[in-house]
Amino acid sequence: MRIVCQKCAAAYAIDDRLITAKGVRAQCPRCRHLQLVRRDPTAAPAAGAPAPTPQPAAPSTPSAAPGPQAADDLFGDFGAPPPSAAPAPGAPSQGPAPAVPRPAQGAAPAGARPAQGAAPGSDLFGDFGAMPNPAPSLAPPVDPFADVGAPGQAAPAGAPPSPGGDPLLDFLGPAPAAPPAPVSRIPASPGAAPVPVSPPAAASAASAPRPATVGCRSCGKPLTDSFDQALGICDDCRGREPASAAPSATPPAPAASAPVSMDFLPPLTTLEGGAPSAPAPALPPEPRSGPRAAPALGAEPRSNSSPRIPISTDIIPDMGPEPRSGPRASAPSLGAEPRTGTRNSTISSARSGSAAIQEPDRSGGRGRGLLMGALALLLIGVGVGGYFLYARHQEEARRNAKPAAPPPIPEAVQASLSRWKLKYLDELTGTSAERLAEGQQQLARDERFAYGEAEESFQQALLLDPQSDAAIAGYVQALALGRSAGMDDASFQEARALVEAAESRSGRTAPLLLAHANLLLTRSRQPEQVEQARKLAEELLALPDVPDAQKAEAYLVLGRAYLSSSRELARSHFDTAQKLAPGLKRVAYFRALAYEAAGEYTLALEMLRKRLAANPQDWDSLAVTSRIYQEVGEPAEARRLYEARVKAEPGELRALLPLAMLRYQSEGNPTAAVRELRALLKNRSRYPKPEVADVLVHLAAAERSTGNAEAAAKAAEEALTLVKGLPEAHLQVFLVALGRRDAARAREHFTGFGGRLEDAALEKVLEGRLLLLEKKPVEALERFQEAVRLDGRRLDAQLLAGVAAASAKRRDDAFRALNPALQSDPLRLEPRPLVTRFWMRPGETVEGVEGAILALATGPEDPSPLLYEGLLLFHQGNLDAADRNFRDVLEVDANNAGALAYRSLIALKRNNVTEAKSLGARAVAGGRQMPIGHLALGLALAEGRQVEPAKRSLRDALALAPGLLSAQARLAELEAPQRKELARDTLVKVVGLDPAYLPAKRMLYQLER
Repeated sequence: MRIVCQKCAAAYAIDDRLITAKGVRAQCPRCRHLQLVRRDPTAAPAAGAPAPTPQPAAPSTPSAAPGPQAADDLFGDFGAPPPSAAPAPGAPSQGPAPAVPRPAQGAAPAGARPAQGAAPGSDLFGDFGAMPNPAPSLAPPVDPFADVGAPGQAAPAGAPPSPGGDPLLDFLGPAPAAPPAPVSRIPASPGAAPVPVSPPAAASAASAPRPATVGCRSCGKPLTDSFDQALGICDDCRGREPASAAPSATPPAPAASAPVSMDFLPPLTTLEGGAPSAPAPALPPEPRSGPRAAPALGAEPRSNSSPRIPISTDIIPDMGPEPRSGPRASAPSLGAEPRTGTRNSTISSARSGSAAIQEPDRSGGRGRGLLMGALALLLIGVGVGGYFLYARHQEEARRNAKPAAPPPIPEAVQASLSRWKLKYLDELTGTSAERLAEGQQQLARDERFAYGEAEESFQQALLLDPQSDAAIAGYVQALALGRSAGMDDASFQEARALVEAAESRSGRTAPLLLAHANLLLTRSRQPEQVEQARKLAEELLALPDVPDAQKAEAYLVLGRAYLSSSRELARSHFDTAQKLAPGLKRVAYFRALAYEAAGEYTLALEMLRKRLAANPQDWDSLAVTSRIYQEVGEPAEARRLYEARVKAEPGELRALLPLAMLRYQSEGNPTAAVRELRALLKNRSRYPKPEVADVLVHLAAAERSTGNAEAAAKAAEEALTLVKGLPEAHLQVFLVALGRRDAARAREHFTGFGGRLEDAALEKVLEGRLLLLEKKPVEALERFQEAVRLDGRRLDAQLLAGVAAASAKRRDDAFRALNPALQSDPLRLEPRPLVTRFWMRPGETVEGVEGAILALATGPEDPSPLLYEGLLLFHQGNLDAADRNFRDVLEVDANNAGALAYRSLIALKRNNVTEAKSLGARAVAGGRQMPIGHLALGLALAEGRQVEPAKRSLRDALALAPGLLSAQARLAELEAPQRKELARDTLVKVVGLDPAYLPAKRMLYQLER
């Protein structure tokens, strides 16, 4: 059947067999207008055509016509079924129009939309399978082409329109009188040529002319053909009238158009196969409102010099309903020239329900280009605006988002913070960064007095920011450098837990490794700690991008680690550190210590004096220089150093206090020390509380040395009121309480310095003494034995272990502990520093324990208790009582080598050389396997100027007991006049074994002089 476009009046044909019972959507090949076409009910069905489906009749009662907006809504059929509408009385009925299905890609062509008043059966998308069917009606089925009768017939004037009329086609008038043109059938095989077929007979019979409703606009002749009615001009006038004289109501055809039959369309399969279509004349686009007025995307605009030839439509099989859901993708227009790249110039037939070839609009190409550009700019603007909105939203989300929760604070850090908070209740001000910077400045001063200030600053920084691992590194570094070997065990363990927690949280960074290594070096007498410190320093040097200052610190740690094992390596590392950081004060300090450890006291003192000449206020170097002078037996030189500082800075406590300490610690004049210390306290208002507390502690030690225990306790307790928890003050009160046998008070003050002494073995000894006072001899025995394991030089711990076993009535254990003490070096009771804050008198650890060993005697014929009791009295300094005990032993056992040897030593102390040699010879005769007899004889012979016999006796003693340091030192002294280098090597070995053995240091210093 033939169809006239409702928009541009172009005529085209479609096979009746393609029209289903519901109708088919046809698209104009010129303007791409989409319209609904239904089968002519008067025509007989063609062979192979589907039987019409009965449709419910529309209600006969006319309804109000929908408004323009509703009539133009392409998706007005969504939701509830639209109300039916009938054309107004007297309106001309529309003739049938052949349909061209719309393109497949879903591009919305600029076509017409169905009226909302159409029946459900004529819905534009009524062939959707998911759409609900309307309720059946009692009225006959509605057919939009029911009013089309035989050719030449027209509806009577005033008669109501046919119930099946389509208001969209009413303006076309009656069907054309001309018989339908022959059409072509598309073969099943793709690309085959179309086969001409004749239209069905029923369709030709149904093409009778209808009554004329309009006249020709040129001659006024009534128009009975629907084609002529659509054009508004009869066939004769149309043949006479030139193309340029066409009325304005009809769209102008291009001048270059070639007359081609409109009754034939090429097969769609040929176009889909990629063959370019013949050009067709372009029509100017009809202005439409809304987004659906846009041309089909993908159509390439052409220049005006390339006209196109109109092409007839072809018979296309029904491809099914077109999906309505999802985005409508733009598709290139049919008939457009193939384009390069991946874009195809054809539309897929799998989704197409039409076979119309779209004719590009030459005159509208420029408009479409402008529209595409405007659309692109709009999309770009929307995208940019959306991006900025998204960025703003993200920024607001970041601002409004809650900050991430900080990582949990390690338990070690929490424990330290809970204790430090009580210390800084009123002093915790500022920020963590400020306190951290302050601590680093104090640490950079590289002075012992500044380390304590830095320690407090880092504590405050960590309190203000528990996540600051830099504060932990600074605190541990200040603690290790400031307290050194004087750090108590509690502080050591706390600092170690802190630095390990920081390493697990931030990694093994250079500052943390340095702090950890320096902390371990505070336990320099524990080889495993020194070895670990060395490994940490080597690990730091292996890190990339380490500053020279930190490398110098690492080499300094390595040098300190090798001080006791390889002095040459130690010096090499110190030299490297000096080159990397010339301004690091501790380099010169530790290099001096390396010289001192090697017995080169002259070099050590020379280096320190240079340092003092460059900076006279270097109090650390001044303190080391003074200590070396005192240990080598030159206290007068140490006094001159501090007196020079007092003249330069009168009233400087850091010079006045060491002078008073030198009085009672080195010169043996505690009375003068008490006088000077009390003079300092008269000006106590000039000094801060910590410095006044230091003066009071030294006053207590000096008072105890004079025997004034009450004044000593009073001074120490006053120091505790100024500085709570001062360990040296607690020690002085403890010693006073121990001498008074006040166990409760001693226990109270022992907790004040427990774990904070510079000597762990000494602490065990004092704890054992307290347990003996508390009548707990078994526990005391364990403490004394542990002290011996910690430091084998502690002869006092061996003696006290025997006393504790004797107090527990364990005779065998007592003698088993006392026998090694009898064979130990009689001239060295315990290692004790000459200059220290924790001052104790020589032999004070064994005072007040006499009598317990004598209780083990089984009768007057039992010499062993008398022998060991005499040994204890000898080391207490009670030589008379000791000599009596040894005499009693000799009365029972005349050849007792131990009693004879100690009697020889007592005679030598009394300057009775002759008796000493006689007793020594008897001791060697009574026990040739006892080294103490050979030692006593050798010392006596050396005092009698019998050098060679003395050397032989001393060598015999060393052969039996190589650890007799007094024998080694005395032998080196005898060898010095003839074999100075051998003597020096021997003394250096002694100092290496016991740096606190002062006789060997004094001999070395004399050899260098």
